[in-house]
Amino acid sequence: MPAVTRRTCFWGIFWCGILVLLLCTAGAAAALDTAAGPVVYLTFNEGSGALALDASGHGNTGTIHGNAYRIDNSGCVRALVLSGNGSYVSVPYTPANHPTEAITVSAWFYVNDTSPQTLVSTYADGGGYRLGFDEGNDLWWTLGLDNVRGSASVVIPHEAITPGQWHQVTGSYDGQVARIYLDGILKNQINATGTIRYSDSNDILIGANAGPNDLPDPDAPEYLNGAIDEVRIYNRSLSYGDEMDDRYACSAATGTGILSLPAPLPPVYLTSGSVSLAPGETATRRLTFTNQSEQGTWQVTVSPGSRLSVDASDAYPDVYTDEWYVELKDQDTRLSRIVAFPVTYNAPAAGVIESGNATVLVHYFGGPGRFPASVILTFTSSAAPESPVSTLPKEMLEYPIIVFYSASWVTLIALVVVIVWAHRRHTKKE
Repeated sequence: MPAVTRRTCFWGIFWCGILVLLLCTAGAAAALDTAAGPVVYLTFNEGSGALALDASGHGNTGTIHGNAYRIDNSGCVRALVLSGNGSYVSVPYTPANHPTEAITVSAWFYVNDTSPQTLVSTYADGGGYRLGFDEGNDLWWTLGLDNVRGSASVVIPHEAITPGQWHQVTGSYDGQVARIYLDGILKNQINATGTIRYSDSNDILIGANAGPNDLPDPDAPEYLNGAIDEVRIYNRSLSYGDEMDDRYACSAATGTGILSLPAPLPPVYLTSGSVSLAPGETATRRLTFTNQSEQGTWQVTVSPGSRLSVDASDAYPDVYTDEWYVELKDQDTRLSRIVAFPVTYNAPAAGVIESGNATVLVHYFGGPGRFPASVILTFTSSAAPESPVSTLPKEMLEYPIIVFYSASWVTLIALVVVIVWAHRRHTKKE
């Protein structure tokens, strides 16, 4: 009986050990899978409601704003349709979904046209990341980077994208190269270095350009008029094999109601406006033009007599080499005008605004003419220049004769010699 008991205990301990080992292995594998997987994964497979649940295991649940609804999406189960009229999804900020060293963002999308509209964005004031349609109606992957260039942009021309069909797009960055894929095929890449910088701890927006907090950019929201699905964000750069795994994890197809997208509002592009600046203040505006003849006019109010400078830089200088004309006026008097060339240091249009009311004119000057095209203007006001102060002592100004005695001895001797010579010559003539 004791032997049986010892044998039973042995096997009991043995199988308990095996069970513990299996549980630990499964737990480690799950933890590794979570670490290697996306930090945000929105499937939009919920039946209804205003929440987009996060399937990544990191708790990045999104909130659906505005007029949006779900549709059947064949192999990808369900997708979210956004109206283009103020509907979008916001995912709260976390350090994990705003990575700095490397990133991958992917999504399935369906649009009826390729006009400027956003898929995924944290990009604001030159920082963050953005995947969506923009300049030239092309599809862009853009990153704000801490390097000399300040950003990196990779493009897929819109001619490669068929409207009215599902497509899958992926943008990645590994600290050395930024890449963009379409339907599992690498379409473009550029060399780029630097950490990803963010101007704000804002939310990730899906279907709109990011602005402050959980709000779209007030000047250019660029809402998505279409459908989106399978949004994944990684804090690493996926290998090509991993990217292909995501691409073929499901097969999106046209689902019920997808062809009858709501009519979007006409696009509103910021070209003209006004801004007020105190000395030392700076304001940045991104202007978008739809043709070469369109002109933007900005009224800038500053302290009378202060100096205003206006810098212009093309939104995508490494891809589309657009040139921009900028003219600065003090009311109706022209003070300065420049042509801002891409990938070049350009002196700003600058001058002293005596009246305090400046007018800035800007229009497209030259380049490939792939519209809509965008320019970034930076207005900077500085204090009025001080009047030059005389370095002469007050006594010299009141009694100019002192200036004579303050001259150098060499000058005085030369003057005496000239007087003596002139006197002798006059005496000889007499």
